[in-house]
Amino acid sequence: MKTIQYMIIALIFALLVSSSEFVLEKYKKSLLHELTVTEESQLSSKALALQSVIDRNFNLMVSLEAYVSANYLQNKDEQEVVTYIAFLYLGAQASTLNLIIAPKGIVKYVYPVKGNESILGWDLLKDPRENVQQQIAHALQTKSMTINGPFQLLQGNNGLVARKPLYQNGTFWGFVSVGIDMDRLLNEAGVKDNGEDILDMAIRSPGQPAFYGDDAIFQKNPMLSYIQLSDNKWELAAQPHTSSIQNIGQQIGFIRSSYISVLLLALLFILYISRQRDKLRRAVNDRTKELQLANEGLTSMNDKLLAGQQELCNSNKRLQESEQLLSYMAYHDVLTNLHNRAHFQMMLKEQIQWCQTHHTSLAVLFFDLDNFKMVNDSHGHDMGDLMLMEVADRIQQSGLAYHTFSRFGGDEFAILLDNCSDETDIQLFCEQLIDVLKPPCLLANRAFFISASIGIVLYPNGGITWETLLKNADIAMYIAKKESGSSYSFFNQQMAMNSLSKLEMGNHLRQSLERGELEIVYQPQVDCHLGQIVGVEALLRWNHTTKGYISPSEFIPLAEEIGTIVEIGEWVLRGACLQMKLWHRQMDAPLTMSVNLSVKQLNDERFVDKVSQILEETGLEAKYLEMEITENVAMKDEQLDALRCLRQLGLAISVDDFGTHYSSLSYLKRFPVTKIKLDQSFVRGVQTDDKDRAMIRAIISVATSFQLHIIAEGVETEEQASFLVANGCSHIQGYYFFRPMNAEQTFAAIQENLQPKLGFLAADARDFTI
Repeated sequence: MKTIQYMIIALIFALLVSSSEFVLEKYKKSLLHELTVTEESQLSSKALALQSVIDRNFNLMVSLEAYVSANYLQNKDEQEVVTYIAFLYLGAQASTLNLIIAPKGIVKYVYPVKGNESILGWDLLKDPRENVQQQIAHALQTKSMTINGPFQLLQGNNGLVARKPLYQNGTFWGFVSVGIDMDRLLNEAGVKDNGEDILDMAIRSPGQPAFYGDDAIFQKNPMLSYIQLSDNKWELAAQPHTSSIQNIGQQIGFIRSSYISVLLLALLFILYISRQRDKLRRAVNDRTKELQLANEGLTSMNDKLLAGQQELCNSNKRLQESEQLLSYMAYHDVLTNLHNRAHFQMMLKEQIQWCQTHHTSLAVLFFDLDNFKMVNDSHGHDMGDLMLMEVADRIQQSGLAYHTFSRFGGDEFAILLDNCSDETDIQLFCEQLIDVLKPPCLLANRAFFISASIGIVLYPNGGITWETLLKNADIAMYIAKKESGSSYSFFNQQMAMNSLSKLEMGNHLRQSLERGELEIVYQPQVDCHLGQIVGVEALLRWNHTTKGYISPSEFIPLAEEIGTIVEIGEWVLRGACLQMKLWHRQMDAPLTMSVNLSVKQLNDERFVDKVSQILEETGLEAKYLEMEITENVAMKDEQLDALRCLRQLGLAISVDDFGTHYSSLSYLKRFPVTKIKLDQSFVRGVQTDDKDRAMIRAIISVATSFQLHIIAEGVETEEQASFLVANGCSHIQGYYFFRPMNAEQTFAAIQENLQPKLGFLAADARDFTI
């Protein structure tokens, strides 16, 4: 019986060995086939990459040819030509060695110059190298681009050169050429062995020895691929590394030894099991008796396990309830119980897919509450939370038809409308939404009025992805809020362009100081009674590198918005104080320097210390410095305290553009003001508008009553100046006397005789005498 068992085991062992060898042979063939496929794919990939890099380098020839052929460099100075070649070279970021323009065959322009000094002035038509002469002759004969190389260049590099002759009215004009460094070309294309390739490669021109790799590869039946040049081609040959074949053999040997070892171990294990079987049979009988005794103990333990199972079920139920709560909180806003941003984004993605499939449209409405921050700041966040809950309840109970309504955070909400291609319907929805929020809201016995600014974007015109739709809806909301508030605005591409333009200008403005683009100009202030300049105002100008001078009305608000106004204002203040101190050393009667101050600067707790430090550094006495404030935002007590500290230092404080924005008579009482600056909007109407004349007389009377100095800005005509002086405002600033000028021009203007422009004073005196 045991002999039969051993024979069966031996037969099974033999069958397993033979079947394993069959499978192993199949596996070896599959590995060799996979290696071949990988080699072919890698060769094709490297050929494609090399072709792409060569084409990208030689595409520069097209740009160079178009540039020269436009007017054959007529009316172009050398610097302009070199700048253009440098632009092409640096923009390509390729393996290009140089770009050359050679009028009449003589190299006149080359970039980069460094490393190419040896070819400047080189006459290509008289080049002694035979291969170059052959290329030149071929190019002149075909009148097309020819490629020569690789060969040893004059610069010492091994390179490839493409040349093309240019003809002006049928007459040979010269050459344009592109030189490529072979080493950089092969590195950029990934042809050179980087240690990870499984191929040995060689490259040659047909019938020529290999210029890269071992030429013997072409004699060993290799895989081939081709690189097409304009008038030639290259052959790429490749064969696998010997180590790759060896690796496959080692892998098969390892597998063979492994499975034989496993079979032997299995055989020994079977024999061992057979011997242990009898021992186990006896042991099982003994153990059965022991288990019968242990079963009684298990029965009692089972009762305990049933009780534990019940406790586990109760714990599992509590866990499920916690998971449900977490799932709810993941897609809902805790405060308002509305869906949150994550849920809205998920719904928006699904609706976009639905619209793409069924060719329908949708709209996203993004809105926030106007002046909500004021409620939070003045009444606390608890009151703000009550207002947000009231908004959510009103919209949910309004009966408005929408797909999804979500709170994004803060006071920002979003509504998704489906099947809404008609803008009229969306406009009606927005008007109804605004009407829902209009009634006063009673919170903690206080009445609040709620209004919202709504941005609208339509799919697909306003974007085809959920990210784009939300971004564009936000842009449209910003426009609606900026225009009036409590309104709505549809997104259009001009908004996106304006937003991008504003972003680009802001980024450029952040670097304007480092780039030296900001300038300080000065506009003199004239005392007509004294007939002389008594002060100057420092004004900021931005000379953008590409857009030229940008109006202060554009970049000053932007600087305040992005926060750079503090740094720029400090730079202007230091520069103006230095300049005024320099003038004081050169004149007998010191002048006063007026510098504009942004309310944003007053938010800096160290601002007063900075002003004091600048005065100390420049040596300018505080009494010769005046700060001008334009009240385009309401001031806080902390900012008024900063002004009082400046006044205590000895500085003068003036209110610019008085009569506009937030400035009022109450500010003259609260501010430590020493001067009022009459806004030019009133001055312009002196000759035509009775109300403007009456307003000017009233403001002058106010200044006199408060014992404040007054100056008028924006005075452009003699009639305006005459009226102002006649009514008690003798300090004049404007184009009638001087435009804003640089420091040198301003100092020259200080020395001028102003009597010719003060002739109206004599005329006024005669009229008064009469």
